[in-house]
Amino acid sequence: MGTQAMADDNPDTPTPEPSPLVITEDMLASPSAPTPPLIDFERGMCWTPAMTLGLSVLNICFFIPVFLAEKPEQILDVFLKTALIREKVLAGEIWRMITSMFMHVDLSHLLGNMAALYIVGMACEHAFGPWQTVLVFLLAGLCGGFVSLLVHPGPSVGASGAIFGVLGCAVGFFWRHRRVVHLRDKRIGLALFAWAGYQIVIGVMEPMVDNAAHVGGLVAGLVIGCLLRPRLLAGLEPSHAVPTAMQNSG
Repeated sequence: MGTQAMADDNPDTPTPEPSPLVITEDMLASPSAPTPPLIDFERGMCWTPAMTLGLSVLNICFFIPVFLAEKPEQILDVFLKTALIREKVLAGEIWRMITSMFMHVDLSHLLGNMAALYIVGMACEHAFGPWQTVLVFLLAGLCGGFVSLLVHPGPSVGASGAIFGVLGCAVGFFWRHRRVVHLRDKRIGLALFAWAGYQIVIGVMEPMVDNAAHVGGLVAGLVIGCLLRPRLLAGLEPSHAVPTAMQNSG
């Protein structure tokens, strides 16, 4: 203690230089990753989606024999030739997997499904393109028909299973790309979810509704929407970016 005190009191004793501070990488603030611009989903959306309207026309054409039938026996004969019936499919009539998804029981059944197809098809066609939308419709319809055959023997007709698939594909797209896609009018999504929920609830309450096809098509569409490469993102241009003010508005 005494020796140290004497050294400190001596003014001629040099003060030791502080050792230099070594700056390492972990001491540096990492630059924040740039926030990618959001894509304005509605920008450039076509209100007359060609393939969606084409699928609607095809559904209408399949309904013409039912609409023109004068006797119940004639309507029944059309359904027996086109409907999804497990016994017939197992006997080799595989084409029923396709024809059944374009047939409808009555006009209200047809119009309700075509209205839903127009909305979900427009969104799906804008995101993935026309041919991929048709592919989603057919694959989801086939998956819905397959699940339907597993659950009950039939007969079953209607495009709702395929439409649920197109809806699921759009939902899968928005979920997977939620960080880069901005949907301005979220009421469309709410309306679609309300329609899907209504259809499933009705299917639970009404034994004549093929809920198995709905669920099968929806799940298939969700999977396809998460795996399929969107056309909209492949051709991203700066003009499609959402302004900062719009991004913050939510």
